[in-house]
Amino acid sequence: MKSVKIPLPFHFGPAAQPLFGCYHEPDLARRRQCAVIICQPIGHEYINCHRALRQLAVRLAEVGFPVLRFDYYGCGDSSGNAEAGTIPRWLEDISEAIFQVKQRSKLDTVCIAGLRLGGALAAMLGAERGDIESMLLWDPVVDGKSYLEDLQLLQKEQMRSRPKPGRRERAQEHLEILGFPFTHALYSQVQEIKLRAITRRPAKNMFMIQSRTSDQGRGAELFNLTESNWEYQALPIPQIWLPTTNGSLLVPGQALQSIVSWTCRMHS
Repeated sequence: MKSVKIPLPFHFGPAAQPLFGCYHEPDLARRRQCAVIICQPIGHEYINCHRALRQLAVRLAEVGFPVLRFDYYGCGDSSGNAEAGTIPRWLEDISEAIFQVKQRSKLDTVCIAGLRLGGALAAMLGAERGDIESMLLWDPVVDGKSYLEDLQLLQKEQMRSRPKPGRRERAQEHLEILGFPFTHALYSQVQEIKLRAITRRPAKNMFMIQSRTSDQGRGAELFNLTESNWEYQALPIPQIWLPTTNGSLLVPGQALQSIVSWTCRMHS
């Protein structure tokens, strides 16, 4: 049987506004010289993808990688109201997570794995920093405007079968999409996301997984602009961030295996 340690839940970052994380420590006998950070989606996608990303962390730890999963400010179990999240703050949170995993693992080499908006944030920060060794992007948000349009369409579909809310007397300070608040500031910030505008490589080695047939082929178009060593894989797997008819949370083993295999090859 594989030796798996129980993940360590803890808080880190600013004392007044701590972030919540779970640290997966590998067996010392199998330990690799690279730590992994998992950047999660937000809102309903965070909930729907949580089980898969937890399993990803477990599998990476099983093959020797120290792994940190964490919640951005205003998300999950981190401090801050749900309306407090912003793109600049979440980029700072990822940098704080990088510092934290280096401190805990005593390693200088970091790989970032990001799903959906977490993938976009990872790429943006990596291009800003210029010191990330490897990065995995799983169905990243390439264009913020299209991402928001998709969310609005899904919201309309779900609202068709629900009672219409009563008219409110005053304007809301935030939008509500699929049960989660989007401030107008955050909405505008997400609209501005355009990964194709990135001209500096997010990481030395990059890997993109895409499950949406409409997006296939975009990996080459995106990464040819960044001078990274990259690989691209289109997988016939479910879009796990979407609601399922029975409420189950999907864990696509094929995607997890591809991510683990690639990360092992990059950091053997």
